[in-house]
Amino acid sequence: NYDTAAEEVVRVMQKYDLVVIPVLDDDERLIGRITIDDIVDVMQEEADRDYQLASGISEDVESSDSIWTLTRARLPWLLIGMIGGMSSAYIIGVFDITQNPAMAIFMPLIAATGGNVGVQSAALVVKALANQSALDETVWQKLVKEFGVGLLNATVCSLILFAASQLFHFELMLSLTASIALFSVIIFASLSGTFIPLMLNKVKIDPAL
Repeated sequence: NYDTAAEEVVRVMQKYDLVVIPVLDDDERLIGRITIDDIVDVMQEEADRDYQLASGISEDVESSDSIWTLTRARLPWLLIGMIGGMSSAYIIGVFDITQNPAMAIFMPLIAATGGNVGVQSAALVVKALANQSALDETVWQKLVKEFGVGLLNATVCSLILFAASQLFHFELMLSLTASIALFSVIIFASLSGTFIPLMLNKVKIDPAL
């Protein structure tokens, strides 16, 4: 129909490998057509928009836009990131790591790995939501599957970290603590990276955020 959303038209043409699709009015009379070159343009626009949202850019901007426009699109998410960073710094400050300063060596590694895992999980969910394949499974099914993936990844990564830290002669308890922390972070990041986009989609917020 003529009032069908562009994203739905893209999905139908992809699903059935169409190069042209008719456009009908409310009386099912032909009023035009949409060709594959129109769809490619829409796909490119959607991909650009999702990439910008996932990168923390809240508006559709180009590098040629004014300084004010670019700043307005990027600053809000930088501030949100700063709030998260300051919260992390506060939590770290609660603990006296001066008694074991070697712990600080592992903190960037654990934080970066957790971030990478979360981004991977979220990217897969957003992609599945975009092509409607996410609807084939319930939220619980996806979480269980992602828990399995996270469990396997966490086991491998934490064992490698433990072995490497022992190879470099760190204390046994420190190596064990860092490995357990990495294991926990990977599991949590896997589940939250899956759950958050699904919940955003349910409340009609673009999950690419």
